[in-house]
Amino acid sequence: ATLHRIAECESNGDPQAIGGGGLHRGKYQFTIETWYDMGGVGDPAVAPEREQDRRAAQLLRERGTAPWPICG
Repeated sequence: ATLHRIAECESNGDPQAIGGGGLHRGKYQFTIETWYDMGGVGDPAVAPEREQDRRAAQLLRERGTAPWPICG
């Protein structure tokens, strides 16, 4: 439920969304640095949605909602 709310707020649930002048990417608006910290490779906005969901769940477990200060 929390991740669904975050995704809807961050990107309207769009796995290919790009925001913040290109700095925030994918369904959960990852920065490249955070994406890599969670084990991702390449561009989160082109990663499969299931992978974005998995990495966002990992981020939520490790850091809570802090990475999403507005939508968390």
